[in-house]
Amino acid sequence: MPTKKETNMEYFAKAISEAKNLLDKNQEWVKRYKEYAEKIISNCGNVKAKKKQFNQWAPLYLYMNIGTAQKAGNSAIFNLRYRGQNIADLVVGKQVKIKTKSYQNERDFGCKTKLDDEWKSERASEFRKHFKNNPVRNEPRTNKGNEEHRIESMFLTEFSKSDATIKNNKLHWIQPVKIANIARFQMPTPFAASGNSLTYAGKNGGGIDILARVGNGPHTNLCVMEVKDEYSSDEPPTEALAQGLNYATFIRELIRSSSGKCWWKIFGFQREIPKDLIINVACVMPFNKAGESEKIIYDTLRLGGDVFKLEYIYFEEDKNSIRTVETSFLPTVQKATYDNR
Repeated sequence: MPTKKETNMEYFAKAISEAKNLLDKNQEWVKRYKEYAEKIISNCGNVKAKKKQFNQWAPLYLYMNIGTAQKAGNSAIFNLRYRGQNIADLVVGKQVKIKTKSYQNERDFGCKTKLDDEWKSERASEFRKHFKNNPVRNEPRTNKGNEEHRIESMFLTEFSKSDATIKNNKLHWIQPVKIANIARFQMPTPFAASGNSLTYAGKNGGGIDILARVGNGPHTNLCVMEVKDEYSSDEPPTEALAQGLNYATFIRELIRSSSGKCWWKIFGFQREIPKDLIINVACVMPFNKAGESEKIIYDTLRLGGDVFKLEYIYFEEDKNSIRTVETSFLPTVQKATYDNR
């Protein structure tokens, strides 16, 4: 009788195969993502220049999607998010304007200030002060998606810290992938997932919760992170890892495609694409309240000469900050051993 680990390894291998088959059967993504990459690369300088026109203040953070990144020319649009939820747009041209009409900030956060104003205006300052007081979203658990976005934002904030004295030491060697190293984004995929069913959705596919770089120097890998708002029997770590493997398979195929070098640069790497690519796949979720959190260290999985490594990050939070972390990621000083485990 197969062990639990063997059964799950078969499940993971099936997730990779299913994603690979869908990508092989639907080749339209190759040209489309090449066009995405070329436009984003050409606009990275514009994004950096536009960011110099204004300051960003926590707990409000800048995001871009693939569409706005492609259009960031003489003007650029940044989404402004609080706890992972869109609350305003910053339209940056010759001036920096903040617009809130598309968002329900009074309903969700009790913010009555509605803006179509300059970022440095008194009304915009009042708006920022409201969110600086860290309002809690009204009935946050009524929308599972919003709760997971909040957790994503919390981890992105932690990953972005550059000061080792304030960053959780178990997460020290993790950095988020950002557009032009400035704006957070969810890397889109051509997949749609519902439960255990994976379908090809083309332009309407879902995004990766968190795409990050893990490690230091030549030992740095890409990591696909699947975020869950709870540890439950309905969505256990194995299911989160399988979903992450679906997306990691796409990232692997993308890097090995004709636009791979462009995407590798967008993802923040300066060196050449490795001959043998390593992609980490991690589930990120709270500790199991009903018992022990699963800590099985799975074997690596292969696709061609490339490797997927499975990891976990379990956490406890306090007032929207990470309090305790347990993870399978090892410190960079042990990377030489880790890369060969």
